[in-house]
Amino acid sequence: MKNRNRATTRHQRRRVIQQKLYVVRNVWGRDEKESILHPFIVHPGKLAKGKLNCSCRMCKYDKNYQIPKSTVVSKLELMQQEVDEYWSGI
Repeated sequence: MKNRNRATTRHQRRRVIQQKLYVVRNVWGRDEKESILHPFIVHPGKLAKGKLNCSCRMCKYDKNYQIPKSTVVSKLELMQQEVDEYWSGI
């Protein structure tokens, strides 16, 4: 593994914070003009750890429109094939 110095670590942390701060401001619609500021805008360093959990229709498209995942679809097809083989053997 390549040795990394503090500057690289700080750069990556700053980059991740800016990316998540963009989501807070533009996707969630939070900005500095509100009377009560969001905690992430007041202390952006909190964005370096953890995830931004968003449950909007754009981020959770499959969940909101009941679209099954590809793993579920393949398992259902396999089970249906086994059932068809069972009934054809009788």
